[in-house]
Amino acid sequence: MAKVSKIIGIDISKEKFDACFSFNENEKSVQDSYSYDEKGMRLFLEEVQDDCICIMEATGVYHLRLAYALYERRVSVSIVNPLSVKNFSRAVMCRTKTDKADARLLVEYARRMEITIWEPTPDNYIRIQQLYRSIEMFQQNIQQTENQIEAISHSPIYDSTLIVMLRKHIRQLQRRIGSLQKQLETLIGQEDGRAIDNISSIPGVGKKTAIALLTATKVMHGFKSYKQVSSYFGLCPRIYDSGKSVHGKAHICKMGMGWIRKLLYMCSISAIRCNKACVDLFERLREKGKPVKVAMIAVANKLLKQIFAIVKNNQAYSEIYAI
Repeated sequence: MAKVSKIIGIDISKEKFDACFSFNENEKSVQDSYSYDEKGMRLFLEEVQDDCICIMEATGVYHLRLAYALYERRVSVSIVNPLSVKNFSRAVMCRTKTDKADARLLVEYARRMEITIWEPTPDNYIRIQQLYRSIEMFQQNIQQTENQIEAISHSPIYDSTLIVMLRKHIRQLQRRIGSLQKQLETLIGQEDGRAIDNISSIPGVGKKTAIALLTATKVMHGFKSYKQVSSYFGLCPRIYDSGKSVHGKAHICKMGMGWIRKLLYMCSISAIRCNKACVDLFERLREKGKPVKVAMIAVANKLLKQIFAIVKNNQAYSEIYAI
């Protein structure tokens, strides 16, 4: 996007946020702090001009309330990766780390770097993400409870009523998972039912992974190539090589979503047995002496490439067109 002159850098925490108003590059900026509640947000919005851009870091969910409030006011918002800001801070040799200093730094970041305008995730996708994560949490809880039962039952002394209560707890969690799963499938069906079926048609990719990928990428809107998706999930390689003496070991950057990488890696285990393109790739890399893990990551990227092509072309998997 084009550079703008009116910038507000916002550093957000749980209970307050600091804003740095810079409406003219040649004039001194003005800073203020606000309580992160309805009153504080209202006072801040009264100071915001419609033709400015607000820049803030992604801070879990804390930044979203203010971002949505600004979006509803039709004020441009840019939400940047905290790691990018941290690296920028090092590049400009910033030595001060306070909330006010961070707000000023965000203004400088917006002036020097290329930034993009944020758009909120559609409501249904937020609900889908929440349902998916809740199901994952309940499944982990079941596994933890089963492990606890296993540990107790191997003890020479234990209360049998405790085992009964823990098993009852597992059944309750399973019922909740079933209920949440129905809600999830209903929402997915409303949004991208066909895309789920198409992705699930790829050998080695199950419905769970299909739902997770579409949830994480919003049907891959905004991605122009599968390489961008690979980078988004942290599966792209990072090369460390310089001159004649520095030849570091290449590895994936791991700067994306770890839970998605884990799902894709698990899918690649199935894919090297039933997905022809993945089988050929895995065997070719192993014949060249590549470690198993390196070959598996390559297979995960191959799966991601197939998924991207299927979503963009809106068609089911066919071995004839497998890439």
